[in-house]
Amino acid sequence: MNPIQLFDSNSSTYTYVLFDEITREALIIDPVDEQIDRDLGTLRQYGLKLMWAVETHAHADHITSAGLLAEHTGARTAAPDGCGISTAAVQLRDRDELEFGGQKIRSLQTPGHTAGSMSYVWISPLGQHVFTGD
Repeated sequence: MNPIQLFDSNSSTYTYVLFDEITREALIIDPVDEQIDRDLGTLRQYGLKLMWAVETHAHADHITSAGLLAEHTGARTAAPDGCGISTAAVQLRDRDELEFGGQKIRSLQTPGHTAGSMSYVWISPLGQHVFTGD
């Protein structure tokens, strides 16, 4: 039950796909705009149903494909409330949780890189893992 880690060399950005092995429901963190075909292909390769496209922050070097992924897959989008990403369906606050299958992530306010930055704790049967973004 490890996350799928994907890397975009142009932006030096990591994208993570988390999923429930039983339901195949998935969540993607920080998808990159130029990598939508890669990300859709990864979802197909693993037989996943994308439920959430989630951002850690908004910044000039952080151009997302979350909206496009939502259009292609029917997923919902979520972003930190303090980042001003008004197009996200859900504005996350500290300690909010998102569920996918039998899994969930919890948002943690971690201002620093940007004022509204968030990290996400993946709460799984194997323990807790933190995703921090940039």
